[in-house]
Amino acid sequence: MKKRHFDVETDGFYGAYWKCKTGSDCAMISMIGDDPEDYLARTSVKWLHKLGVNVMTMSPGKKDYGHHNYPLERIEKAINWLKMNSNQKIGIVGASTTGTLALTAASYFEDITLTIGLTPSDFIWQGFMQGKKDGCKEWPIEGEALFSYKGEPLPFATNIRITGM
Repeated sequence: MKKRHFDVETDGFYGAYWKCKTGSDCAMISMIGDDPEDYLARTSVKWLHKLGVNVMTMSPGKKDYGHHNYPLERIEKAINWLKMNSNQKIGIVGASTTGTLALTAASYFEDITLTIGLTPSDFIWQGFMQGKKDGCKEWPIEGEALFSYKGEPLPFATNIRITGM
């Protein structure tokens, strides 16, 4: 599969474009996997290509497993690039946190006409980082949401307590 790679610094978003060999005027923004070129991303590309769909795989950044103030402008720039490259119909799919991103982006950008959120939240969480800090694998970031737009964090829920069943 041939692809074109995109970087935040030069293109405004982190992703890869995979053109369908059979030719298509529709594309899916796929946010499946941790990187736009990892196994899960390539698997989603293969499946969507069988359906005759071009694919733009995206993620926050290389080896970035946190989700905080992800600029919706990155989705907007990907949409604009897709439209300028002969894609008339644009869908978006994400899983878990990126499922919430898919729903949020679709509510902001009318060019998205198909939305698939796999296990998304129905609200925007406080932003978080992942790694190793004080013995924790994941921690919230004060004052940041999962997503931002025009330089401002979107309204988000804080101090959510999930209890056992």
